[in-house]
Amino acid sequence: MYRILSMDTASSFSQQLFEQLFRQYKRKYLLIANSYVRDSKTAEDIVHDSFMAVWEHRDDINGTNIEAYLYKVIRNNCLMYRRNQQIGQAVYEQIKLKERSAMDYYTRAIESCDPNTLFRNEILEICRTQLEQMPELTQQIFRARRLEGKSYKEIAEQFGIPQKKVDKQLQQAVTKLRRALKDFFSIILLLS
Repeated sequence: MYRILSMDTASSFSQQLFEQLFRQYKRKYLLIANSYVRDSKTAEDIVHDSFMAVWEHRDDINGTNIEAYLYKVIRNNCLMYRRNQQIGQAVYEQIKLKERSAMDYYTRAIESCDPNTLFRNEILEICRTQLEQMPELTQQIFRARRLEGKSYKEIAEQFGIPQKKVDKQLQQAVTKLRRALKDFFSIILLLS
C-alpha cells in the first residue's frame, strides 16, 4: 500500500482513493481523537464525521496535504466537542445550583410554616360562624368558659343554671366546632 500525502498524487479525489485514505489513516486519527476527548466512542464518531466532511469538501481541497488537512479537521472537531462539553457542564451546574437554591428556599418556607398561624384566620372565621349559629345561651356559656376562663361553677351562678347544664352546653358547642373543623385538625396533625 502506498502513502497518500497530497491531492497532487491523483487527478481527482475518487471514491477508491478516499477509501484507501480512510483505511490507511483511520487508526492513527482514532488515537489522536481519543487523546483529545478521552472516550473511544466519541473519538470514533468524530473521526468518521471528519472523514465525511473531507469527502463532502473534496473538490475544495485539491493540492492540499490531505494528512495535515484531516488532522486539522479532526483536531478542530475534537476541540469543538470539548468546548461544547464544558459549556454543557457549566449550564448543568448553573441549573443544578438554581434548583438547589429553589429547594432550599421552599424547605425554609415549609419549615418556618406554623400550621397554627397558617390557618388561623380561616379557623377563627369558622368558629365565629358556628358560634353565631348556636343558641344564645350556648354562645354565652362557651365564651365565658373559653374566652374569660370562668369555671363551671361561676358560669352556673352567672346564668342561674345547674353545672350539668353548663357541661352539656359546652359539650354541644365543642362537638359542633369539632365537626366544622375536622379537616383542619387532620392538616394540623400532618404538618406538626
